[in-house]
Amino acid sequence: MIDIAQIPLFSEIPPGDLAARIAPMLKERHYKKNHVFMFENDHSDEIFILRTGKVKIYRIQDGKEVVLSIQLAGEIFGEAEAISGDNHRICTIEALEPLIAWQISKPDFLQIIKEYPSVLHKAYGIMFQRVRVLNRMIRYMTFCDVRTKVANQIMDLYYNFGQEDGTAYKIDMKINHALLGNMVGITRESISKTLSDFQSEGLIDIRQKFIYIVNLQKLEQMCEETEEVPALRKW
Repeated sequence: MIDIAQIPLFSEIPPGDLAARIAPMLKERHYKKNHVFMFENDHSDEIFILRTGKVKIYRIQDGKEVVLSIQLAGEIFGEAEAISGDNHRICTIEALEPLIAWQISKPDFLQIIKEYPSVLHKAYGIMFQRVRVLNRMIRYMTFCDVRTKVANQIMDLYYNFGQEDGTAYKIDMKINHALLGNMVGITRESISKTLSDFQSEGLIDIRQKFIYIVNLQKLEQMCEETEEVPALRKW
């Protein structure tokens, strides 16, 4: 669980101001797994910052769910619409597990960025980074074969959730085949076959819905990416 002082967006606000000005604007809320914070194309203007847990951000394309990213504690969502002035939600955001989030009203958020310009600068930086990550994801989802798509997504998960676990690297997030398939835009059957192939080839192991990377070097080689990619893999 993070505190207000650990929110990257507010890192340049003096501690005294965080307690006196920012904290009263943040309303802590508890949410159940599968709670939907906002639906694509809905009108709403709340902004949320995760204190614990994870959410998935997705859109529906041709009747299928396409997961764009997973967001973690300390991250903000809903700010783009507030800053742009357009209250049409561009994505659906859903809780992947029970979590705690701070809710901020649009007027309060706009007041924060008026009083503390560094917050607006950081928000623009966050949005720019997300666009870069999405552009890269679109490229490999569009032009790569199934194996390379899945290898890239596993590497993304590694850079965000990877932990050394003996001789392997554990993706510290339970993930089922349907969710992973939606993250790379392929069917559940295709993802199941590819993961099975990766296991047979000694690239990964799967235990209790956790992915363990057994051969990190070979998996990286499959991605055929440039040196700057590790930074772009961070969500």
